[in-house]
Amino acid sequence: MEKVSIVVTTRNEERNIGSCLSSIREQTYPDTEVIVVDNASTDRTKEIAREYTGLVFDHGPERSAQRNFGLSRATGAYAMYLDADMTLSSGVVEECVTTLRRRPELRGLYIPEVVTGD
Repeated sequence: MEKVSIVVTTRNEERNIGSCLSSIREQTYPDTEVIVVDNASTDRTKEIAREYTGLVFDHGPERSAQRNFGLSRATGAYAMYLDADMTLSSGVVEECVTTLRRRPELRGLYIPEVVTGD
């Protein structure tokens, strides 16, 4: 089984991070690692994130730098980026891995978002 590294970028996301990380924990694909890269939060974001993963880092100054830093810490064969206000349906990681295995010519996938808030 090939590990999937999921990099979650945060900044003052205490209202959202628990739902995001819970949705990762509920994935049907069993081999994931979660890397949270925070940009100087002043709320409980990092504290909540540490309830889900030991891989919580501080890095900035903006989202692309956070993603690149998280990827540099990743050990998976595949990588996925999420923002802290996103949640995943339970089979999405497994579907992505299955698709990439079936279609090795693909270098990445875009997962459409469903916005439910304002």
